[in-house]
Formats: sequence, structure tokens, C-alpha cells
Amino acid sequence: MVKPRNPLYGIEICEHGGKVESDKKSEVIDFSVNLNPYGPPDFVFDVIKEAMAEINKYPDTECSELREKISRKFGCGKEEVLVGAGVSELIQLVALSFVKHRALMLKHTYGEYEVAAKMVGAKTKRIEMPAVQINPEAIVAGMMKDDVVFLCNPNNPTGQYLGKNEIEQIIAEAEMVDALVVMDEAYVDFVRNAFPSHDMISSTQNLIILRSLTKSFAIPGVRVGYAISSEENIREMRKIKAPWNVSAFAQKIGIAVIGAEGDDFLVRTVEKIEMSKKKMEEAFGGAIRSDANFYIFDVCDGKASASASASEVKRELLKHGLMVRDCASFGLPAHIRFSVKKDEENELLIHFLLEKEHVLRKQ
Repeated sequence: MVKPRNPLYGIEICEHGGKVESDKKSEVIDFSVNLNPYGPPDFVFDVIKEAMAEINKYPDTECSELREKISRKFGCGKEEVLVGAGVSELIQLVALSFVKHRALMLKHTYGEYEVAAKMVGAKTKRIEMPAVQINPEAIVAGMMKDDVVFLCNPNNPTGQYLGKNEIEQIIAEAEMVDALVVMDEAYVDFVRNAFPSHDMISSTQNLIILRSLTKSFAIPGVRVGYAISSEENIREMRKIKAPWNVSAFAQKIGIAVIGAEGDDFLVRTVEKIEMSKKKMEEAFGGAIRSDANFYIFDVCDGKASASASASEVKRELLKHGLMVRDCASFGLPAHIRFSVKKDEENELLIHFLLEKEHVLRKQ
């Protein structure tokens, strides 16, 4: 038997939400995935029907039309855009292209960054998050030459968003030491008054922005995301991108949602999500806060002795048809993560979390 490459030893398969047994999916309200509860938009299904006519052809390996649409939307050059089969593929392309010796990432963040770094044999350094908060100064202090810094903004699972001044501080240090900042903005469409980070691309070689269409439009079955960076950085990633990596269906849907109809859908639905967030935060009495469309919640109430309670709460909620994510894989075994859904669904979760004592904190 041929043994795997040494870097693969010690890598664990990254855990994700949405693991509901297929025969029970119709019975479960899934709060473990952070999708727009009002999607997919109706016009997506018309696009899928149209794309069926191209099923007997290879998709455009360069995603030319979609890249053109993205470049017009964000005011960048077409050669500064790369389309991938979701952000997960783009993370791996970044690692294969740029990770040399070490990757930096937050202590509590998306697990695929570590997998990608270890896949290429690099070391990883976790940036501490006192009180489960991002400290930009700690990121700056930890950077060294040739580091690749993976930054989820807003962060998964904590929901914290770093604003323009904080990101500029991090990028300035990256330019100083010659490190690369990879900013994963998978949830940025849900952030109120998010700053246009893409405007920074024209002034730095030390930034790659990753965006997803999955969460905003609730189309996880369609793998499509994109990277925006300097033409030089995108060129290196294109060299190793798999041919025909984005299906004809995904390209057509991407073209449709990156436009006026998609913008209108987001404006309408994000406003509804914001109103739902206010109701949820009031119900929790200020115990939860997030800049994104999901929350983490300490079900142990800060009690170190109750470290197993998050998984117990998850199991109890599932008995009532409610699926949340326990955050043990994020290094937060006392926390659960749940997304914002429609009001009537949110009310069910609030009821069982806050009113059913046997589900929440066992005294």
C-alpha cells in the first residue's frame, strides 16, 4: 500500500453544520447552517431550467461571463477575479499558491483554513481571542514574513466584524513584513453598513478577498464563490485551478444573482433578518450579539465544570426537531451556534432554550 504524504498525518476532516439524516430532514428545522431563510430567490429556478440546455457541453473553464459581471459590480478588472466551486475550493487554491511555512488564523474560526495549511505541510499559529473577541493588535503582533493570515470577516462562529480601520491596520502590517491577508467575507452581505473592502485591492498586493454566494442566496447545493485580488495573485491561483471547476448551472446562477434582481432580493431579506435579530437579542436579554446572521451562546453560563453541556443541549433540542451546531470543533465546547431563521422558527428555538430548564442549564 502506498502511504499518504507526511503532511496528511494528523489532519482531521473538518466538521460542518447541516448534518441531518436524509430521512429526517423534513422533520428538522436546521439552525446549524447559516443560510438566508428567505432563499433561494424564485428567479434562480428559472435560470436552472435555462441551463439544462447546456448540460451536453463543457462549462466555460474561465467563467468569463460571470467574472465580467463580478468585475463590473465591484469596479475591478476582470483579471482580478477568479471564480471557484465555493469558497472552500478557493481556500485550498490560496494555500497551494501562497502558503510556504506558516499560516495564521484566529483561535476560534472556520476549520478549513487549518486543513488547507496543513495539507501543504505548513505550520499553523492560532491568535488568542480573550473573551471570545478578535483583537486586531494581536493579529498584527503575530505576523511574520511570508505568513498567510486567514481572517473570516465576519468571523465564523462568533459573528464579530472588523471595520475598515481595523482591517487597514492589519493590511498595513502585512505590507510591512510582507505577509498575505486572506479575508473570507462569506457572510458580509448580512453585515449592516459593511465597508467596501474590494476598494483596497487596487492599492495592495497583500490582500485576497473571498466571497460566497451560498449563504446570501441559500443555494448551498450550487458550489460557486469568487476571489478578488491583484492580477498577479489571481494569475498564480489560475495556474493550478482545476479545469471546468464551476458547472454550467453554477455559472448561470451566479450571473443571475450578481445583478439587480439579486441586489433587490438581498435588500428585502436582510432587512427582515435584521428585524428578527432584534427580537432574538431582546429575548436573550443581551446575552447574544452578532454582526452576522448567526449567534453563539454559552449554554454553560460560564461554568467550566459544565463543558459537556453544549453537546447535551444539541441532543435535547434535536428531540424537539431543532438542529443547532455545538462549537466543540471551534474550540468552544460550552457554546452552541444557531442561525437566524424566520420569526416563527426562531420563537421555537427561543422557547426551548430559554424556557425549558431541562434543555438548557442543568443546575
